[in-house]
Amino acid sequence: MVPTREITDIVSPQPTMQEGETRVPLAVRHTRWVDRVFRVPLSGKLLGANLLVALIALASLFIARTTDESLTEALLVSMSAVLFSIVANIALVTVALRPLRELERTAQRVWAGDLSVRARPTHTEDPDLGRVRSAINLLLDGMHHDRARMRRLALHAITVGDRERARVGRELHESSAQHLAGLTLELSAMARDAHDEDSRVQLQRMQQMAQQVMEQVRTLSETLHPRVLDDLGLAPALQHLARKTTEGGIATTADTAGADAPIPQHVASVLYDVAREAVANAARHAAPAHVELRLTTEQGAARLDVRDDGHGMDVGEAERGGFGLFSMRERMALVNGTFQLESRPGNGTRVVAKVALDDEGGQ
Repeated sequence: MVPTREITDIVSPQPTMQEGETRVPLAVRHTRWVDRVFRVPLSGKLLGANLLVALIALASLFIARTTDESLTEALLVSMSAVLFSIVANIALVTVALRPLRELERTAQRVWAGDLSVRARPTHTEDPDLGRVRSAINLLLDGMHHDRARMRRLALHAITVGDRERARVGRELHESSAQHLAGLTLELSAMARDAHDEDSRVQLQRMQQMAQQVMEQVRTLSETLHPRVLDDLGLAPALQHLARKTTEGGIATTADTAGADAPIPQHVASVLYDVAREAVANAARHAAPAHVELRLTTEQGAARLDVRDDGHGMDVGEAERGGFGLFSMRERMALVNGTFQLESRPGNGTRVVAKVALDDEGGQ
C-alpha cells in the first residue's frame, strides 16, 4: 500500500523554486501578455487580424471540400468568415484608437483653460501613439512654464504701473492742486482789493477758471490712482467709489461687510479697476437708476459683484466691440482670476470677478 504522502506527491507535484525567485500570479502573467499584444503597432495588429481571417477562410474551404457539403453550405461558411472578419477589424480598430479619446479629452480641457492636465497612458496604447502623447505632454509642460513666467512679468508690470500712477496722482494732488489753490486765493484777494469794477470782474472770472482747473486736477489725480486704495484698502475704496457715483446722479451702494480677509495690493488694484470700469460703462450706456457693488472673501477667494438695473446689452456684440470689457477680462487673467459678464437687453447687467488669494495670482 502506497503511503498517503507519496500519493499526494504523485497527484500534485510541487515545483521547486530557486533561492531569490518570486512567483508571479497567473492573472498578472495573463495581464502582461495582453498588454504586450495591445502595444503592438496598429499595422501589426491589422496584419495579424487579416492573417487570422485568411486562416479561417482556408479552414472553411477545406471543411467544405472534405465533407462534400453543398454550395449553399459552403457559401454560408464563407459569409460567416467574412462577417467575422468585419467584426474583428472594427473591434481591433476601435481598441487600437482608444488612446486618441484620451488625447481628445486632454485637448478639450486645455481649450477650457486647464493647462495642468496631462494625457495619461492607456493599456491599448501602441508605441507610435505613446510618442505622440509624450510630445503633447511636453508641449503642455512648456506652455505651463511660459504662462507662469508671463504672469510673473505681467504682475510686475501691474505693480510698477500702479506705483507710477500713484506717484503721478500724489504729485498732482499735493503739488499742482496746492499751487492752483494758492493762485485761487491770490486772485480772490486781488479781486477784493481792486478799485476798478472791470478789473474786479476780470479777476473774479480768472479766479473761477483757476477753481475749475484745480477741481479737474483733483479729479484727474483721483482717476489715476485713488489714495484711499493705498491708505485703507479695497473695501473703503469701493465705498468711496459708491459715494462719488451717487454724487454724480446714480444711486450706488457698496456692501463690503463680507470682505474680512486681507487682499494683496496688486489684486486689490485690479478688482478696483474692474469695479470702476463696470460702473463707468453702466453710467455711459445703460442709464441705470441703481448700481450695487458687493465684495466678499470666502473660501480663499475674493469675489467682486457689480449689478445695475439699466438697459442691459447684447453680450456677444459688447464682447466684439468693447475695449473696456476686453481690458477687464485681460487684467483679471493676469492675476489668474475669472471674469463673467451677464446681461440681456432690458434686464440690467451683472459683472462678476473672482480671484483666488492662495495661488500664484493672489500672492
